[in-house]
Amino acid sequence: MNVANARRNPLAQARDWTFPDGAFGADDTHNPVVDGRLRKQDCGRITDGAATVVLCNDAYPARSRRASEARITGWGHRGAPMLLDDKLARSGEYLFPHVRRAATEAYERASLNGPADLDVVELHDCFTITEYAALDHLGFTPPGQGGRAVEDGTIDAMVNPSGGLIGAGHPVGATGVRMLLDAYRQVADRAGEYQVPGARRAATLNVGGSFTTAVVFVVEA
Repeated sequence: MNVANARRNPLAQARDWTFPDGAFGADDTHNPVVDGRLRKQDCGRITDGAATVVLCNDAYPARSRRASEARITGWGHRGAPMLLDDKLARSGEYLFPHVRRAATEAYERASLNGPADLDVVELHDCFTITEYAALDHLGFTPPGQGGRAVEDGTIDAMVNPSGGLIGAGHPVGATGVRMLLDAYRQVADRAGEYQVPGARRAATLNVGGSFTTAVVFVVEA
């Protein structure tokens, strides 16, 4: 899905990549194991890139038409211990309850009920399993069932239209800002060929340090 979306994004790293037969299956030659169950195509590629977001007060949009095209209406930020075992010791209904709380904080601040109120989501898919985890913590599926949203096609048109980290690339350190920029482009109808028609409200979920920190934004036209 993310690689297919990247073909419409002129800035995506994988926009013109080709893949041999077997590249997305259990072919040890074309899709070798990287670690555990993760294979080559499950992993985002580190890439060069930079992005900038300018935050301003209410006075600036009056002087700039583009600045008035979008605004951040919700945000959530939560952290957890660095070591995975310490994070898992905190697990309950959700594997990473702090990620879920970052999402619900953003929804609450934006007065949203959940993902059904969103048109676009840019999320951190440094690995395919990260996307599954992000989907259920954002509320697309019950806890632990994020893969269902991918397999049944529910999120094909709205999640990572840019190509995400796997398709667009992962400029570490700039990725979260790039997501926010793409959220702006979508709600301002400036995303070009990868525009989601009629998008007025987008969310981003960026994580760092193996879900040690999580930041969610809601951006609206």
